[in-house]
Amino acid sequence: MYAALSAAQWVVGKALAPVADGVLGVWAATRNFGPTLEALSTELLLVKATLEQAALKELGGPAMELLLQKLRDSAHNAEDLLDELDYFRIHDKLHNTDDAANQHGKGGVHDLAFNARHTAKAVGKMVSCCPWQHAKRQQRSCGSSSLSPGAKSEVSGCLPKLSKLLPCSSSPRPPFGDDDRGNAQDTPELEFNRVDFSQKVKAVTEKLQLMRNEVNKILQGCGPRIVLDIAQSRPITRAKSTEPKLYGRDHVMNSIIHDITKGQYCDKGLTVLPVVGPGGMGKTTLIQYIYNNQQVQNHFSVKIWICVSFNFNLDKVLEEIKRYTPAVESEKKCSTTEELIEQRLKCKTFLLVLDDIWQISNGDDWKKLLLTLGQSQEKGSVILVTTRLKNIAEQVKTTDCPKELNGLEHEEFNKLFLAFVFDDGQYPRDKQFLLETGDKIMEKLKGSPLAAKTVGRLLSKEHSLYHWKRVLKSKEWEKQTDGIMSALRLSYDFLPFHLQQCFSYSALIPEDMYMNSYDLISLWIGLDILIPSDQNQTFEYIGLSNLNELVNYGFFREEETDGDQRYVMHDLLHDLAMKVASHDCLCLRLPNVGSVEIQPTTQHLSISTHDLGKYDAVSGEKLRSELEELKTKLNVEHLHTLMVFGKMDGSFAKIFGDFLWEANTLRVLYLLDMTYPMESMIHNFSRLVHLRCLCLGTCDREMHLPLNISKFYHLRVLDLEQWCGSSDLPRDMSNLAKLCHIHARSELHSDIYNVGKLKLLEELKVFRVNKKSEGFEPKQLEHLSKLRELVIYNLERIHTKEEAAQAKLMEKRYLRRLTLDWDSNRSSLEPGVEAAVLESLQLHGDLQVLCIRGHGGPSCPTWLGDEFAVEGLQSLFLDGVSWEVFPSLGKAWDLRELCFEDIDRLKEFIIVKSFCMLTKLILIGLGSFEKWVYTGGDLLPPDAHMFPLLQVLVIRKCPKLLGLPFSNHIVSPDWFPKLQELEVSDCPEFLPVIHISRIERLHSVTMKCVKMLKEFAYSKSSGGAELKITGESDLLSLDQVLVFDKETVTEKLTLERCPPLGLKHLLMLTSLRTLIVENSVGLVGPPGGGQSDVEWQLPVEYIKINDLNGNSGKELTELLPHLPKLSKLEIVRCKNIKRLVVGVDVQQTTSEASEMGGGEITAAAAAEEHDDGVLLFPAHLRDSLQELDFSSCSELVLVDPPTLVPGGGGLQALRSLQRLKIYNSPKFLSTFFFSCHSFPSSLQSLVLWDVKGLRTLEPLSNLSSLTRLELFKCGEDLKCEGLWSLLTTGGQLRELDVGGSPRFFADWDPNPRRGLEDAEGGEEQQTQLVSSTLRELETDDIAGLLAAPICRFLSSSLTKLKLWGDWCEGMERFIKEQEDALQLLSSLQELAFWDFKDLQQLPAGLRNLTSLKLLSVNLCPAILSLPNDALPDSLEMLDVYKCSEELKQQCRGLEGTIPRVHIL
Repeated sequence: MYAALSAAQWVVGKALAPVADGVLGVWAATRNFGPTLEALSTELLLVKATLEQAALKELGGPAMELLLQKLRDSAHNAEDLLDELDYFRIHDKLHNTDDAANQHGKGGVHDLAFNARHTAKAVGKMVSCCPWQHAKRQQRSCGSSSLSPGAKSEVSGCLPKLSKLLPCSSSPRPPFGDDDRGNAQDTPELEFNRVDFSQKVKAVTEKLQLMRNEVNKILQGCGPRIVLDIAQSRPITRAKSTEPKLYGRDHVMNSIIHDITKGQYCDKGLTVLPVVGPGGMGKTTLIQYIYNNQQVQNHFSVKIWICVSFNFNLDKVLEEIKRYTPAVESEKKCSTTEELIEQRLKCKTFLLVLDDIWQISNGDDWKKLLLTLGQSQEKGSVILVTTRLKNIAEQVKTTDCPKELNGLEHEEFNKLFLAFVFDDGQYPRDKQFLLETGDKIMEKLKGSPLAAKTVGRLLSKEHSLYHWKRVLKSKEWEKQTDGIMSALRLSYDFLPFHLQQCFSYSALIPEDMYMNSYDLISLWIGLDILIPSDQNQTFEYIGLSNLNELVNYGFFREEETDGDQRYVMHDLLHDLAMKVASHDCLCLRLPNVGSVEIQPTTQHLSISTHDLGKYDAVSGEKLRSELEELKTKLNVEHLHTLMVFGKMDGSFAKIFGDFLWEANTLRVLYLLDMTYPMESMIHNFSRLVHLRCLCLGTCDREMHLPLNISKFYHLRVLDLEQWCGSSDLPRDMSNLAKLCHIHARSELHSDIYNVGKLKLLEELKVFRVNKKSEGFEPKQLEHLSKLRELVIYNLERIHTKEEAAQAKLMEKRYLRRLTLDWDSNRSSLEPGVEAAVLESLQLHGDLQVLCIRGHGGPSCPTWLGDEFAVEGLQSLFLDGVSWEVFPSLGKAWDLRELCFEDIDRLKEFIIVKSFCMLTKLILIGLGSFEKWVYTGGDLLPPDAHMFPLLQVLVIRKCPKLLGLPFSNHIVSPDWFPKLQELEVSDCPEFLPVIHISRIERLHSVTMKCVKMLKEFAYSKSSGGAELKITGESDLLSLDQVLVFDKETVTEKLTLERCPPLGLKHLLMLTSLRTLIVENSVGLVGPPGGGQSDVEWQLPVEYIKINDLNGNSGKELTELLPHLPKLSKLEIVRCKNIKRLVVGVDVQQTTSEASEMGGGEITAAAAAEEHDDGVLLFPAHLRDSLQELDFSSCSELVLVDPPTLVPGGGGLQALRSLQRLKIYNSPKFLSTFFFSCHSFPSSLQSLVLWDVKGLRTLEPLSNLSSLTRLELFKCGEDLKCEGLWSLLTTGGQLRELDVGGSPRFFADWDPNPRRGLEDAEGGEEQQTQLVSSTLRELETDDIAGLLAAPICRFLSSSLTKLKLWGDWCEGMERFIKEQEDALQLLSSLQELAFWDFKDLQQLPAGLRNLTSLKLLSVNLCPAILSLPNDALPDSLEMLDVYKCSEELKQQCRGLEGTIPRVHIL
């Protein structure tokens, strides 16, 4: 009810805006329109007063709400009329067409004549649209003195229209679908019709008066309003949770429990730890589980739970604390509540939970609470606070950052969701058909625990597909009174009205769409939501303030992408926005229009065309009929907003344009993907006189901007950010005096002629001084007093300080960002002139960001020097200046960012105390920069804190710089305690000395092209800390650049062109998980330092060595016993590793080999002492190693020591191995005769490339777990014998790739009818059919594969087949037997033909592959056409790559009949 009242008040306020300053009234008086306008203005004021009185009354009932809605609609009509009237006022002023001014005020006859002329104009225009005109012409041409009967009837039908005179801004609507629209450029100039306006204004005034009187009558019987505490609708939370299990929060729960009972908060005073997150995220449940944890219960002497809810009432909170705090003997009964609490908690540790805080109206109350509770002498007491609001969390926290709860991870959310749906928390076998729909529902809920509970219980009522799909489609969870929507609605109701508007109208933006701040603010400006409270506020200031508040309340999520802040709304919050805005907002997803519920009060329309598809007669007629039906429910003429997201076929656009023909009152228009000119979709575009926000986008570089945009005098935002077409602005753009924002590529700003007339403009991203002979002078900037951002180029064209002073930058008090640019390629340099010009461009002291580029004067201006006047400066960028005297930054106490670039004369960087706020320092291209200078002297105090907040330090291209402003330390904790990013590059004299303990405090460290290092890169991410070092030739030891002064948390270490790791280094890598060493001399060096006898192990899981030149086998052999968790080993191009022995201990190898009497085994074992080419795998790798990769190890041989390896030869000892790849290592299996199995049965993936010696697949028959097998160039005589066991019962092979073996399948009969021998008598039993497990096959043995027995065997399983023509030279077509065999593959879904050079036609019968979805033809130049018997109806995609033009042309003809046709 009161939302409807607030909405009505808002509309009335907007309607009064045009008459507020009296300018429109003066103009109306000159048009003989004054009294009529005055009557409407007075009535609007009376309505406003009535609504103000209504706000004080107790209102109720749907009838009253309907009356308020009708009153609002009438106010909208008044707003439209006054807005249009103001349009004509502006038009008259711009074009000097206020002819009425000379005809008004002469009295009597003059006024009658004036009225008569306007009436005649109106009648004439109405009559001109009637058949009467045609009838008169026909009469004259025929010489007849009377009208035909048909003409008479037409005239009689037309005459009643004269009593309904339409304004000239409205055009008669042709029949729906009429294609004859003419051209927008032929639209006549809009004219003001005083008689018609008078009638309309009087009608609206009378209707307003009627509605106001009715409302007043009702208000007389209403009592005073009783304001209920919103907290009454909020349930009181208790310490005991009703949820049987906590899902997905174990990590954060255990972290908090550890911190408050054993960790960082135990030895501190009172700690306040907030938990913040949107409604429904499980904050209270989490704290309940923490509160009731036995460890927590035992740790704290006193535990108190208080549900605060909306109002933080200090007295109430203190009373609750006193109530639950046990009394002590020494307490004084006459004490105050605060004193009692202090006495009772003096010697106790306590845990206080303040659940669900929404606001703390008085900050002093919070301080008083902390003061009272902080008197305890015991350390480690904790206050846990839950809140939805980030500003509350920031206000109360005493820790570095609050605990923020977002949606659960997918896996945990899935468990929670299913726990509410099914009793056992899993899909029953007979309910698997619900899985897909359930997943779609879960995706919508975005990990919200309360949403899982709400929707899960709803789905549990009926486990049917119909019910679940209905819930998904209708979003039935929105109707639950105690579910997620109620929780979110509570947050919405708590918002002030202006934020409710900003949030609810954001529903027009598609869900999951990321928006920049200016996108949202532009929409709000266009809807007149942002109303400045005084003249000192700009729209951007108000919009950013509102947006920040919505982020704080959790309605938008803020994310940073490539340095830009973007905002997105959670799906559930988008649903809430749609719900609360449903009375006047509508979102359509074409072509599905019929199923949408439409309110007759809809004024804002958002349309998505992503599902529209291509135009054809059927789809076009369907859309036309649905839009006709829509128009019976939607008043298009009342639309204020139209937003179209997605592209639209030109024919669809024309149909849609017919639908929008009467949309004359649009305030906001978004067309982001225009493929056809504006008039194709918005036929009456030139008549949209109410437009406030216009957003256009196109990828068509030939499309031109509509020239009539300069006629939209109410326009405040022009967004061309996504416009890639021609952007020639009309010369009279300066007519748009209300324009505040132009979002477009920067250069477009420079084309605005006479930009000085746009006095409300808030950003001018490019202003080129004297770009043309007139209209671009510095004086154009004089009256742009609202500017927040300004970039001035070509300042070298200003030759006098007087001309520079005309810009009046000092008077621009809203200016926050300014760039002053002198062209670096200018032909001449006048240092004196440029110095005087810059001196005259003195700025207002509130400027925050200043960039000066290319200035040729000898020094900085005085207002940046000794007389530093820009005290609000936060960022300073100096680029390419010729100064010898630099700014005195000692007064810039708010400086956050400092950048010096390409400055040759800067030799010293002076460090001042004002750098205490600096967060980012960038120094680039300073050719003379040698040293840092502290203002207190050359020597820096050891405990100095000159950069206490610095987070980013970048130094590039400073060839003379030796180091940072202190010796022997790369990162001083005293100097850079907050540093997160450090980069030093292209500084050849810079000597890095990097302490592990220091860099691990940072987020990233990057050094390139410094002394001894080509690259040093350290970074932290969610996956852990990584370090990469690439050395130069003069790097002889890691100790020269890296100091291992503590055990490191680095989890990934990559060394390239580096000396070997020493044992002292390895002992510090206690967290290492991944070790990569490439292009280096060795892996590990000698122990040294007396540490060789130290017992040690590393948690390394993955090692890769690539192109090592040292004793790689020996070094790795010595390292492996210390890596008990190693699961992946990759060895690439290590030519010095020549033999591999698996499954032995190093010590065992030597001792046992000495006892053996010769042979290969003795040689392999003895090689440990004499041959550095041996690599020994220790026994523990049997149970840890899961993935092994040898690539390009040309001399590597697998040595088989059967007496030393329990469990078999070859690699069988590696019983946990799952993935094995042997690539370009031809000798690896050369010592084996393959009479027995060589690989462990645990293998799931086996890749053999260019490995010789394998004749059949019998040695692989034991690989019962194998799912993927790839064999390439393993011998032309390789046959598939033994494959059957991998594909049938007991086998799991799903993917097979065979190449370079042209007779692999030749003569193979898989014989699916295998006889089973009788276990006792050996007699054949009844044969049985078996099926294949193979799903994907890739081969170049075409002749062998395409045989009926093989294809019949694979028919039920094979879904993907790729055929290579490498061995099919001269093959022009498939023989009939091969075509018939191919058709047996009835399950085939994907079929590809690759590199058939001579093949002239595809196999016949492809149409019989009724499951086929994808057909690819690649590198087959001789194929000229598709099969004559066509393609299967099931085909979804046809892919053709580098084939004949004839084939491509035929495939193009199939577009539209096949969903996707891809041709390259």
